[in-house]
Amino acid sequence: MSQFTRRAKYSGAVALGAVGLSLLSSPSQALHGPDATAAYGFTARIQIGNSERACTGTLVSQRWVLTAASCFAADAKPAAGKPAVATTVTVGRTNLTQTSTGTVRTAVELVPYPDRDLVLVKLNTGIAGVKPVALATTPVTAGQSVTAAGFGQTRTTWVPDILHTGAFTATGDSSANIALTPTGDAVICKGDAGGPVLRTNGQTQELVAVTSRSWQGGCLGTPATETRTGAVATRIDDLRSWISGNVTPVAGDMNGDKKPDMVAVDEDGKLLLYPGTGTGALGAPTVIGTGGWSGSSVTHRGDWNGDGMEDVVARVGGELRVYPNLGNGTIGSPVDIGSGLPSGAQVVGVGDTNRDGKPDLVVTHSNKLFLYPGVVGTAAAVSAPIVIGTSGWDVMDLSALGDANQDGRPDLLARDTRDGIFYVYLGQPDGKTFSDRTEFGRGYTVANRPLIAGAADANRDGVADMWATAGDGTLKFYKGGADIHGPIDGPSVQVGTGGWGAIKSIS
Repeated sequence: MSQFTRRAKYSGAVALGAVGLSLLSSPSQALHGPDATAAYGFTARIQIGNSERACTGTLVSQRWVLTAASCFAADAKPAAGKPAVATTVTVGRTNLTQTSTGTVRTAVELVPYPDRDLVLVKLNTGIAGVKPVALATTPVTAGQSVTAAGFGQTRTTWVPDILHTGAFTATGDSSANIALTPTGDAVICKGDAGGPVLRTNGQTQELVAVTSRSWQGGCLGTPATETRTGAVATRIDDLRSWISGNVTPVAGDMNGDKKPDMVAVDEDGKLLLYPGTGTGALGAPTVIGTGGWSGSSVTHRGDWNGDGMEDVVARVGGELRVYPNLGNGTIGSPVDIGSGLPSGAQVVGVGDTNRDGKPDLVVTHSNKLFLYPGVVGTAAAVSAPIVIGTSGWDVMDLSALGDANQDGRPDLLARDTRDGIFYVYLGQPDGKTFSDRTEFGRGYTVANRPLIAGAADANRDGVADMWATAGDGTLKFYKGGADIHGPIDGPSVQVGTGGWGAIKSIS
C-alpha cells in the first residue's frame, strides 16, 4: 500500500490537508485528460466571487448542483444559507466559449453535509433541457474503473475553457472517501474540486463521488519534485436520501421553500401567492398577476417546462395557458397550450396521472370530464383530450387533492354544489381514469364553504390536506387523515381571520 493510500484513510479536510494533499478549489486555475463530450452536459462550472476561485459540480436535479464544500470554505464547513459571495453556475456547456449553449444561473442557497466535503447548491431558477446525473446506489469496489471530469487547470493551461475527463481506478478508501489512481496520464488539478466521479452501469453514467483533494503532480504550477498523481473523492452513494430529501420538489410549492402554497384570485382580478408555512397556515400574499384574472380558472400542480419548478396553469377566456415559474413564485409570460374552451370550463392540475414524468390536467365543460395528458419534453404542451366522465360534471367543483390513499397516484376531489357532499375519485393504474366516487365528507355547501382547494401536504405530515373559505369570510385548514373516508370531514383550524370573502378562487 502506498503512502498516499494509507494516509488517505483519514477522513475530513484537516486530516487530508495535514498529509500534503492540496485543496482543489484554489483561485481559478482542469483535470488533465481528453476533452469531454456533450454526454457530460450535467457537469457544472462554479465561479465564486469575482474570479476569486472556481470549482466544478454536478447537476443532481433541475435546480440543484452537488459540489465540494471546500469550494466555499477552506475548512469544508460553509455556513448554510445564501453564499457569502456572489456565485454563478454554468450548466450544459462543456466548452465555455460556446455561449449559445448551456445555461448560467445564480447560486442562492448552500446546504452543506455535516461531516463530508459536500454541499448542495440551489440555483435561482431551474434548468430545462439538461438531464441530471443518475446517483449510484452501491459503493465502488476495489479496482473499479471510473471517470472524473472537471474544468480546472491542466498540465499546460491555467484557465482552460474546455471540460476535461480522465480515467482512474477507484478504491473504497473509508466510510466517506474513495482513493483515485490514474490509469494513464490523467491528473486532477486546481479548479476540479467538486467535479463528478462517474461509473458506467450498463448504458448509464452514475455519480459515485465528487473530487476533493489531489497531490496534483504534473499540474501546471506544481513543483517538479511532486510526482504523485493520486487523489481523494467524497462518496455519495450512501447519501442518496440526503440528496433527494433536499432536491426533490414538493407538490404545491411555488416559491421553492418546500412548503405547499396557495394561489388565489381576488375581487379585483389580481393573482395572489400565499406562501405556506408548513403548518397549514399561510403567510402574507404577494401579487404575482396584476389584473385580468377575473373569471379565469387557475391551478398549480406540476412542472410544465422541465425546469424543476411548479408552474401556474389557467383557462383565461377560452385559452388554456401555462405561466412558467420564475424561481420565487412569480410567473413569466404565458405559453398557450390549448384554445376553444367554454368560458365556464374548470381546469385542475392533478399531477402526473400516467407516471410519464409530465403533469396532467382534468377539465370539466359541457357536463363532461376530460383528461388532458401533458406531453413529455421541455416545452409546455398537452395532447388531445380524453373523455373520462360522460355526464353530471357541470354541478361539480373540482380540486387537486393529492394522493389521498397513498398509493402513489394523484386523486381527484369533487364537491356536489347541490348538496355539499364531497367525493373522492381515486387515480387508477391505467393513468387515464379515476375510480367510482367514494363519499368524502358532508356539509360543505357553497354557502357554508364557498371555495375549496386541495392543499397537498400543507402541514408536512405525509397526508393530503385541504383549505376552504367559510361563509363568515375566514379561511379553514383541514388536516388529512389516515384513510379516504373522512380525512377532511372533521374539525378544522382557522388559519385566516377575515377578508376571504373577497377571494374568488383558490388552488
